Amino acid sequence: MPPWISHINFALRKEANLSSRWIQLATIGTDNTPRVRTVVFRGWSDSYEMEIYTDIRSLKYNELELNNNVEICWLFLSTKCQFRLRGRSSIDFGVDTLHHWKRLSEKSKLMWTWPHPGEPFVLDKIHSSIDMKDLEKSDNFILIKINIDQVEQLILQKPIHLRKKWVKKKEWIEERINP
Repeated sequence: MPPWISHINFALRKEANLSSRWIQLATIGTDNTPRVRTVVFRGWSDSYEMEIYTDIRSLKYNELELNNNVEICWLFLSTKCQFRLRGRSSIDFGVDTLHHWKRLSEKSKLMWTWPHPGEPFVLDKIHSSIDMKDLEKSDNFILIKINIDQVEQLILQKPIHLRKKWVKKKEWIEERINP
């Protein structure tokens, strides 16, 4: 297990609310400008890749297809701790995606049948009458895995903030750095 995971797990336990799973994902847009959006942390794969969901029709999917470099910013208010995780994303089309799909509630699954993300809203186009039990998995549902290769942690404390980073070479190397 990467050494920084225990620090994130500690902050998650201490925070203990739904908003602690909200993370900011930074990508490079198709127009080569930065893009940041809030997504939901869904867990870690067996090989400690961060997992999030997206819609295959979203801009995020297209951006990651063109440039899979990402950075995550994750703030924990209770612990006054911030993590920045850098890595490369990959799209999972395998068994893990189906596993995540099956864990969703029927109401959550319905979201993946909505109209194309980013298009003008039309109330009539929200499909609330689809029986999701008949749908094995929506073709729009995508699992993104992020292979982390660098992590920075900033703990806001008095009198001096604590900042350290972990960089993956062959093994993880930890270094304390100036705040």
